[in-house]
Amino acid sequence: MLGSLASLLFSLEGVLLVALLALLYYYVVVRSTRFFADRGVPYLPPVPLLGNGADFITRKRLLTDVLSDMYHRFGSHRFFGYFDFLSPIYVVRDLELVKQICIKDFDHFVNHRIQLDENHDPLFGRALFAMRDTRWRNMRTILSPAFTGSKMRLMFGLITSYCDGAVRTIRSELSADGTAELEMKELFRRFGNDIVATCAFGIEINSFRDRANAFFTLGKELTNLEGVQGLKFLAFSSFPRVMRALRLRLFSAKMTSFFRHVVMDTITQREQRGIVRHDMINLLMQARKQELRFDENENIETNGGGSQKRSVDWTDDDLTAQCTVFFFGGYDTVSTLSAFMAHELAVNPDVQERLRDEIDRVRSTIGGADKLNYETLQSMRYLDMVANETLRKWTPAPFLDRTCTKPYMLEDYDGRRVQLQPGDGLWIPAAAIMRDPQLFPEPDRFWPERFEPESAGAPVDSSAMLAFGLGPRNCIGSRFALMETKAVFFFLLTHFLLEAGPRTQHPIRLKKSSLGPCAEKGSWIRFRLRK
Repeated sequence: MLGSLASLLFSLEGVLLVALLALLYYYVVVRSTRFFADRGVPYLPPVPLLGNGADFITRKRLLTDVLSDMYHRFGSHRFFGYFDFLSPIYVVRDLELVKQICIKDFDHFVNHRIQLDENHDPLFGRALFAMRDTRWRNMRTILSPAFTGSKMRLMFGLITSYCDGAVRTIRSELSADGTAELEMKELFRRFGNDIVATCAFGIEINSFRDRANAFFTLGKELTNLEGVQGLKFLAFSSFPRVMRALRLRLFSAKMTSFFRHVVMDTITQREQRGIVRHDMINLLMQARKQELRFDENENIETNGGGSQKRSVDWTDDDLTAQCTVFFFGGYDTVSTLSAFMAHELAVNPDVQERLRDEIDRVRSTIGGADKLNYETLQSMRYLDMVANETLRKWTPAPFLDRTCTKPYMLEDYDGRRVQLQPGDGLWIPAAAIMRDPQLFPEPDRFWPERFEPESAGAPVDSSAMLAFGLGPRNCIGSRFALMETKAVFFFLLTHFLLEAGPRTQHPIRLKKSSLGPCAEKGSWIRFRLRK
């Protein structure tokens, strides 16, 4: 066998094959690593094939840490180069340049890198997040009225009704001494699952009692960023064209079928029975009929200039996709934010005490937690500060991504210019920016007071808060996510004290295998019934 292999290698065919492979390796791997050197962009030499994220891919380090180290290493530059496997990515670290790209020059960076075939993978391919160019502009303009304050106000009653019931369920599970140690990610996934199920799909669920309901189990699969599913997310982000050409699905046909049936069955019942319920499906039904309008005096950012009428030919999958992504955000983003917020409150009792005092004052003013309304929640300044500080310290995504859609010139501090071409990828290291001591003094300290308007320090630049993005392509559901999180904590802190328990890991160590922040050994907190 070895003799046959040797004969092949030393044959003319073998020599040509080796030469061809060497040439292919040179052009695909070696030549591609010259991309930034040829353009005078600072970068670190990548690991062959794996790029600069090799330590993350091999689970040695967090992606956030990899980007943060490069962010600080290239502190004398406005941007630097990063190899996402073999793909060169421009990473913009200067906040003023970030603002320029995301706001002023947004028309050059309209799209995300991900490319999904909307017919082959309708669950996310037709979602607002994955849409591109004119189709995205039209859908964003049509959906924006669904996320105004007035629409959030209509949905708020659904949230408070659920929170009240969920708190009663938690109380029933306390031990004789009035305490229970609970895992926060799991707890808030159940909160988020039930709230978004009722607000997006109009379905009443209690995931504390029915712990294996279809929404919860499929939601867990939908938002899993570890293992095989995590690798698929990474592949769709890093090799968008390849994954599209291979016609691979981000999510299974079973999941697509489940959510499609839920949405369409609900719509059919409502249309037949004339049911009106103030939730996301009702808003999407209005949008499909072109009946959704901006409210007077509502401050809404439009894209592409003006309030011109836009239209979309809605399909059943369009409706399903918007509901599903809304569910995705409410299930995972909110549960991540809430889990870290609970941890910080437990290990910073002074912060918790100040927040609890604010909640108690509000309850006495309005006459009880059951009287809480949207306006009152929005007026709670310290609750807002705590939520913002949690988002700053534990942002759900390590970076924002964009694709250049028109030729664009980047200029460094020293005047050196680099020409970007359509198709070039760009990242904004959100987590690193929000832990930059120049922008946020003592970045590792949990200090909500930094967001106080009359703070002794320099006021926080709101553009540096990148957890939900920046500019026209920011997260359309951010207002709902914050409303849900704040409402949940209003009810929890009304009834419970949050304490560090025997299983509380502090400081938190994060899982190296997860794309998003997730505590290595879970987020365990002890609940104690308030007297």
